[in-house]
Amino acid sequence: MGGGGGGEERAELEAAVREEVGGGGWWDDPDGGELRARFKAFTGQRRDWPQPKLLFWKGLLLRVARRLRLCSAPARLVMGVWFARPGGLTPLCLPQVLEEMRADGEILLKSELIDPTAGSLYQLVRRMSQMAVISKQPISPDDILVFKSLIEERAADIVDQLRNSHWTSTCIVTISKFNAFFHGREDSHVALCYLTQCGKARYIVDRTQDSVEGVKFSLMTAQVPAVSKLDHDTLHLILTEEKLQQQLDVLDRQWEISRRRALVSFKSGDKQSAYRYVRQSKLFSESRKRCTPLLERVEEVISLIASAETTKKVNEAIKVSIQAMNEHHVSVEEVNEHLKEVDDLVVTQREIDAALGSVIHQSMDSEENIEEEFMKLEAELQDEIPHIQEDPVSHANEELPNDKDVDSLSNNLSNIKLEAI
Repeated sequence: MGGGGGGEERAELEAAVREEVGGGGWWDDPDGGELRARFKAFTGQRRDWPQPKLLFWKGLLLRVARRLRLCSAPARLVMGVWFARPGGLTPLCLPQVLEEMRADGEILLKSELIDPTAGSLYQLVRRMSQMAVISKQPISPDDILVFKSLIEERAADIVDQLRNSHWTSTCIVTISKFNAFFHGREDSHVALCYLTQCGKARYIVDRTQDSVEGVKFSLMTAQVPAVSKLDHDTLHLILTEEKLQQQLDVLDRQWEISRRRALVSFKSGDKQSAYRYVRQSKLFSESRKRCTPLLERVEEVISLIASAETTKKVNEAIKVSIQAMNEHHVSVEEVNEHLKEVDDLVVTQREIDAALGSVIHQSMDSEENIEEEFMKLEAELQDEIPHIQEDPVSHANEELPNDKDVDSLSNNLSNIKLEAI
């Protein structure tokens, strides 16, 4: 966002703030006397507001900037426009919130970053001046606020997108493609300054012929290695690839337009115009046929460079391994023996896992068999012992069983044969 003017920009900003705070925000009632009195009495000093209010404004600032797809914003917009109520009333705590976020490292100032597009002498002077500065100046309305966490989120998204089409540890993109990842040129420039300063990207420029600019990313957690001559050559190839692809897209659109115009002219009876458009479409088709092999050739060269880089790293790893073996006096046969032992241990572990699994299944089967035996035994007992239904009315008048009944019942129970489980 370059300024506070513009109806569409203002509407987008208000929509983002309303979306984050909620449908009924504190700015919806411009005549609210209670709110106006509360904000007027609010001095903005740190002692006037508790920690939850600080966390609320921190989170709200980042959420609004994220919804606006911004990684940086002028301080005057954040403090005077983003959360302004009708009538010009703004939260007095915002300057202190920004200072707190700056002290915690969540906000940086663009003036504190080193511009990688400047000369090496300028960068050296900037580093020396930053080392000499002891106290930080407070945030002024003219400063550009840089949201550190949002830049890191955007950088992580860029790396994820590049990983889908690259298998190498680093990736080079042109400056135009890098700018396309951000909402505006200001955001992309601030992000480039921050990423190069923390070692997550490298700025590449070649001013020998035409000024060619690019950015080298690291697709791994390690920092980006220094720019080499091969990186400059790769950047030229990638730029050529993008130009050829753009030319092919233009030829495709022109071919499609010529075909449609030829069809419209033919239907309207204007055969001369239709013939002219058909000839144009043929010319565009022939140009496309000549451009396609060039693009394929450039893509092949870029792929070969990536494969050569991977092969080089593999060879370096092999050399390091051989050097380590020589230093520790380890032969290839000993390495093979250790690898064989590891394979045997893996096979043994798999056999143990399989045996444990079979034991578990057997125990489960045995438990099921025991339950089946109990069910059979219960059924046999129920079949051999007659069910005696008691009459609740005559139960009180029944007498206790005599000795003969007890003896007969004992004889019947002794005749029951129980099967062994």
